[in-house]
Amino acid sequence: MTADDMTKKWIRRIGLGFAALLLLSIAAAVFLITTFDANAYKAQAIDWMKAERHRNLAIDGPIELSVFPKLAVKVSGVRLSERNSDAPFLTIENAALSVRTLPLLRGQLVVDRVSARGVHVDYRRDAGGSRNFDDLLGKQRDPGMDGKDSGSSEGSWRFDVSSIGLEDLRLKVSDAMAGLAGDVTVESFKSGRLANQVETPVSFTATVVLSKPQALDLKLAGRMNLEPDLDRSGLALRDMKLEVAGDAAGIRELAMTLDGALAWEGGRLQAGPLKVALASAGFGQNRLGASTVEVKRMLFDPDGKRLELDAFETAIAGSLGQDAFELALTWPTLAVDQSKLTGSGLSGRYKLAGSIALAGKFHSGAPTGNFEALRLPALDIRLEGSSGRRRVDGFVKADALLKFGSKAVAIENLDLQADLTDPSLQPLKIALRGRFDAQAQAASWNVAGALNANRFESDGRAMLGGRVPRIIAKARFDSLDLNNVLVAERPGATPAPTSPGTADAPIDFDGLRAIDGNLSFAAGTFAYRQYEVVDARMEAVLDDGVLRISRLTGRTWGGTVAASGSVVAGSQRFVVKLDADGVDINELLNDVARKDLLEGRGRVQADIATHGATLAAMRSNLAGGVSFRLRDGAIKGINLAQTLRQAKAALSMRQDAVSQARQTEKTDFSELSASARISDGIARSDDLDLKSPFLRVGGSGTFDIGKGRIDYTARTTLTASATGQGGADLGALRGVTIPVSLSGPFEAIDWNVRWSEVAASAVTNALRDKLAETLGAKLGTAPPAAAGGTAPASQKPRDVLKEQLLKGLFK
Repeated sequence: MTADDMTKKWIRRIGLGFAALLLLSIAAAVFLITTFDANAYKAQAIDWMKAERHRNLAIDGPIELSVFPKLAVKVSGVRLSERNSDAPFLTIENAALSVRTLPLLRGQLVVDRVSARGVHVDYRRDAGGSRNFDDLLGKQRDPGMDGKDSGSSEGSWRFDVSSIGLEDLRLKVSDAMAGLAGDVTVESFKSGRLANQVETPVSFTATVVLSKPQALDLKLAGRMNLEPDLDRSGLALRDMKLEVAGDAAGIRELAMTLDGALAWEGGRLQAGPLKVALASAGFGQNRLGASTVEVKRMLFDPDGKRLELDAFETAIAGSLGQDAFELALTWPTLAVDQSKLTGSGLSGRYKLAGSIALAGKFHSGAPTGNFEALRLPALDIRLEGSSGRRRVDGFVKADALLKFGSKAVAIENLDLQADLTDPSLQPLKIALRGRFDAQAQAASWNVAGALNANRFESDGRAMLGGRVPRIIAKARFDSLDLNNVLVAERPGATPAPTSPGTADAPIDFDGLRAIDGNLSFAAGTFAYRQYEVVDARMEAVLDDGVLRISRLTGRTWGGTVAASGSVVAGSQRFVVKLDADGVDINELLNDVARKDLLEGRGRVQADIATHGATLAAMRSNLAGGVSFRLRDGAIKGINLAQTLRQAKAALSMRQDAVSQARQTEKTDFSELSASARISDGIARSDDLDLKSPFLRVGGSGTFDIGKGRIDYTARTTLTASATGQGGADLGALRGVTIPVSLSGPFEAIDWNVRWSEVAASAVTNALRDKLAETLGAKLGTAPPAAAGGTAPASQKPRDVLKEQLLKGLFK
């Protein structure tokens, strides 16, 4: 036998050996596949999970396992508890996973198909970064390993899934570290082959409900072609049709669609063509309607400091309260990088319709700068519109600086010019120059201008990062007349504060909660409705709905006024302290209360507090005290001097005299002082002191401020000089106290002179004087007649009688 024959013989033997080994291997595999029972290992898996992971595992359904040509597993009725607890962590109604077998022989994991239904997971992470499934990974997770896989080697995973089908997936999230809490539900998710740089169709419907970091409730539905790029950490969406509806971050009734293409590549965003169409969105009392944003091509790369726009257009419509508005903007081209910028200026139009109507166009020059600071020079906005019969015409010019690096905006070289005309008002010309700066959490301004010829200036800043904006502002005006700016009615047309409609109108201080801050205001002259103040100064602090005015001073009503006070939004509480010196009391009462009761000049002090939801309630809840001291004035409504000169007729009839207050009559005084204590809207006073050459008046009583009524008794006494003023008819009233009752509503006070209580005293005085005169004549001691036939006014008859009688006795 030759060597070649020997070689061939051994080759045949080896071949037969390999064939036999292959047949045995196939037979063993077939035997293993047909006889392997995965369900036999249920109990072992349950026991292992209990012993090693301290969790309760239940598998109610069967486990189906196949090995060739795909490694596939199917499970159903799976429940897994939290560690050391019976609370559920994971439940699976049914799930299936298949993995290609041949890539496994090459050390690669290629998922063929994933399907699942009724999968519910409760995910939690504490503030330290520990998650409620870290123990399932075999060791406690290092919080610093976010996004890293420490258990697999490079090249062992190849992302390639032939299809995914998911239904009813629910994820409950509570992440203290990220400040996230809520539920994510995927009603359905279907895809074709998902692989690196392979485009596949995807469709899904999902719901996202969050309570943190902000309330959010959104429904999403979409279909698109998706292409992942794992090499560049990218994702491309083409032929996208995405619908979003719900409430999110203070936005109500959001409904919008996205059509077109989007792509992420690392931190770089590309879009185009892309159209965002908004059907509705609500922001408090404001709403957005049918609006669109379109771009042919856009690139935003913050790391590479690039921004590119091609055919960017937006058209926005909505309402501000009850006023509708429209805004349209076009920016043809823009290309910005780290060192240079090219592009065209923007242009557009705007319209506001409603109680205030404005319309106009705007445009800018070609931009300059770079990615860090883009400047839009010569921004020009035209103003034209009306509010009722009031019309405005003007313009705003400025340079806008957009600082992308610091996320800030600056308005420089601001120049606003506007003419305001109204048939019922004087023409008003407004001029404003200065600058504004704004960042994500703050804003500031420094401006100066003029209202007609009255100059003003203001500066301040606003902090926007807190619960509400906090504003620190100062303003100084040469003259500010708000009647020419804010109100169409003249002061005379303002309803009286005592009218029922005004009294019942609700008073709401909740607007004080909108901002916090420190405010400083000064004006050479200030006017609002009927109030006019010279050299007005105010310092105030607004904090959490509480307004505290530490200083409010000025010259008004012919004198000086200093006041302080506070207003509390929650309790509707109002407190004021007032010290007015040298003021005209008639002007003060007319301006504040629309009452014409007193004349005179002097000092008024008040320290009062109240609360209530309406003006009527505030009047009824008034508490505190007031006092005043006046000189050289008069009480309006009655002429006591004239009334007392009618004493003879009143005394003879011994009846009271009731008269209605008449503004044409008044009682003069040289001095008048009084104070009152106020509780539950009722003022009580008992220290009235009125002095005049003819009268002395005291009194006591109540003033019901809530109901607007008076119940007061003034006690009037004639002075010694009454003879010269009242003649013989008033002689009997000297030294007699005459009660005068004031009663009724403030608008129509009744004056009742109670003569019935005066008659007896008057008769007693008359008899006494007559007796003294008669005895003096009988004894020959009658007082000598003065010139004109009357006794000296400086000596009383009884004094003369005593003197003459004593002289006669000693003789």
